[in-house]
Amino acid sequence: DDRPPPYQGAYGAPPGRPQPVFAPPAGYPAPGTGQAGYGQAPHAQQAPYGPGQPGYGQAPYAQAPYGQGGYGPPSYGPGEPGALASRGLRFAAGLIDRFIVGIFNVPVALFAIRWDRLREAADTGQSLENPLDAYDIPRLVVGYAVVMLLSVAYYTVQHALWGKTIGKRAVGIRVVRADDHTAASWGQVIARQGFVFLASAITTALTFLVPFGGLFGFIAMLDNAWILWDRDRQAVHDMVAGTVVVRAPAWAPDPYART
Repeated sequence: DDRPPPYQGAYGAPPGRPQPVFAPPAGYPAPGTGQAGYGQAPHAQQAPYGPGQPGYGQAPYAQAPYGQGGYGPPSYGPGEPGALASRGLRFAAGLIDRFIVGIFNVPVALFAIRWDRLREAADTGQSLENPLDAYDIPRLVVGYAVVMLLSVAYYTVQHALWGKTIGKRAVGIRVVRADDHTAASWGQVIARQGFVFLASAITTALTFLVPFGGLFGFIAMLDNAWILWDRDRQAVHDMVAGTVVVRAPAWAPDPYART
């Protein structure tokens, strides 16, 4: 007979007796119910434990690179637009502007000189005891007052419209607000140059009214010298107005540009 023998059950079990069925442990499927057969679609995979874990092939959540700062104003490198202008650049710009403003002093000095007094001293061979005797003091005071007003206008108008004077254009620097590096307001540039005007006026008055008054010129010198040790390289007039001077090459964005 070629027919196969009847099913004998598990190895070692007595024939004809049913095999016991054991309950699977908790969390495991029963035999024959949870396993996908050949050619059948597998059951959906169980979501991994924990919230928001990206699956295989998914991009991980964006994270800030190590060492990158959080929120706050942008920082600038020493050579980038918006970085604080070096002391050398500010000094060079100041020399150029002072030379231009100094040109205004020439006609004032010529207008105030007492040429008759100089001719008399030359004819008699006597020198003037006081150099101020060579000047018409009222004319000199009025002339220098006009020069100061022109100087204030020279700096104030250019700073308010473009943030830079001729000297600052030459070296590529600009005056901006200290808090966000945007364009300085008219009020700020007026306060900025008004302080300079006041310091110069006091120095000039002391020069004429007080013996050795010219020594008080350190008041104006201290204003500009403050950038030598200040962390933000601010002069005193910068701190009064809330401004700083930054690098501003020609290709950099211009906060003063009119739209």
